[in-house]
Amino acid sequence: MSSLLEKIEAMEKVGAGDLADQALQKLIHLHLQKYEKQMEEMRRELEPFERQYGMRSEECHRRFVAGESGDSADIVEWMGLYDNVLLYQERIETLRAVTAA
Repeated sequence: MSSLLEKIEAMEKVGAGDLADQALQKLIHLHLQKYEKQMEEMRRELEPFERQYGMRSEECHRRFVAGESGDSADIVEWMGLYDNVLLYQERIETLRAVTAA
């Protein structure tokens, strides 16, 4: 099976590099939209925890990693949701970096 790079190179070789680029840009845009929507959903799910504990998720995460926030079921659930936010942020940044280039 050909790698993605080989397929792109083949498209360029036959003069369809612009078409391949447009298709990839559309795919990247769709994935950006998906991750941004998931990020919004995660942020909404974090709000009750932030209100209940009176701190932002970022601060709780810092404390959690440092072993300062305990490991109650609520905190573990909260940090699991926040880990998703960090994952989506990383994916969004990765995709935005290639669209800006």
